[in-house]
Amino acid sequence: MKKLFTTVVLILLFALPLGSSQKSLPYVSSNDDVENNNVWSYRSYETVLENRKKQLTCLATNIYFEARNEPFAGQFAVALVTLNRVNDTAFPDTICDVVYQGIHTSDGFPKRDRCQFSWYCDGASDEVRNPKAYEVTLKTANLAMLQYDKIKSEGLDYTEGARYYHTHEISPRWSTQYPKVGRIGDHIFYR
Repeated sequence: MKKLFTTVVLILLFALPLGSSQKSLPYVSSNDDVENNNVWSYRSYETVLENRKKQLTCLATNIYFEARNEPFAGQFAVALVTLNRVNDTAFPDTICDVVYQGIHTSDGFPKRDRCQFSWYCDGASDEVRNPKAYEVTLKTANLAMLQYDKIKSEGLDYTEGARYYHTHEISPRWSTQYPKVGRIGDHIFYR
């Protein structure tokens, strides 16, 4: 397992380019481009950046509450599952919508134990109490968001497209419904 972890880390850090997945502002060649709305406005670019930051925060928060005490491989696996769901038509289209998916009361609060990720609807505080651990999950989330498409296209998703997981300490009813991928850290993953 240690060899797998080392291999995954080396591949992610050295084999894949670390560039921003954000679109850069286009080159304006003429006034026609501006008049025909062929150019992103600063305001729309700012909105894209704000949305990316929001999605990053949702992913980092999910990793923090699901796997903050795990090594990188376990945290990254949680990120991959979250992103795999975003790219699956059976789930919502954004990271935040996937993370906060579940049944809510009329006043907007999640119903206890009726959501996708247990930390969100377990009744416990969702306050980040370990800033250092959160910083690590923020970096993990950022790397996952930047490299997800490359990881998928190169066949490097070591969760094998998993969309579900649970801690090894429990055995939920749904776990028999999906093909088991295996255990990474404290979690068992399913496709």
